Amino acid sequence: MSDNGKLLVHKFNEGFELLAPDKATRQIIEHAALIFSRKGYAGTKIKDIAASAGFSQGYVYMYFKSKDEIFTKVVELASEGAGMSVQYAAELEGSPLERITWLTEAFISPDSIAMQHWRLILLQTATPEAIPEEAGLVAKAKIMKPFEHLIPLIIAGQQAGEIVAGDPAEIAVAYFSFIQGLGIARLQTTAAAPFPSAELVLRFMKRS
Repeated sequence: MSDNGKLLVHKFNEGFELLAPDKATRQIIEHAALIFSRKGYAGTKIKDIAASAGFSQGYVYMYFKSKDEIFTKVVELASEGAGMSVQYAAELEGSPLERITWLTEAFISPDSIAMQHWRLILLQTATPEAIPEEAGLVAKAKIMKPFEHLIPLIIAGQQAGEIVAGDPAEIAVAYFSFIQGLGIARLQTTAAAPFPSAELVLRFMKRS
């Protein structure tokens, strides 16, 4: 991974700490995101989240009143975090394609909190009727945040001759679809299994 890719992974984690300053809350949220991603909203229980985080159920209830509240908080942070992640990359010095490459490196890193953001966003969109209403409203309000920062990068890359011609919004949708799919693949594969590089992921948008 490039130095800027590593920098973005660090920035993602810093951003998460800013959004959730309390360490125990962050630990619950991180493990809740993982369990929700694996089991879905309906299949997840408070005891699953508590066991994964290394806490008792009673301790988790000191921070959250219900599974609904945990899920809604995770969705809020995931949606906000996804937008912040792309913003961090957009603010770096470099060509548009370089910045998208660094962003992709950071997204697909096994150490990146951002991959959990995309898993949860996929869960929200795949099963909107099965999640708490408040969580759905939060997700809907923030769904465009990542696009607000990526689309201008794509347009700039097209103008620079780095990125293929086409509707920038469609290219952005394709990009985030790849990232969401890789988030699920990361859950389903072992560490020893081969995983696509950022260069491979971005071949579809590079201008030859």
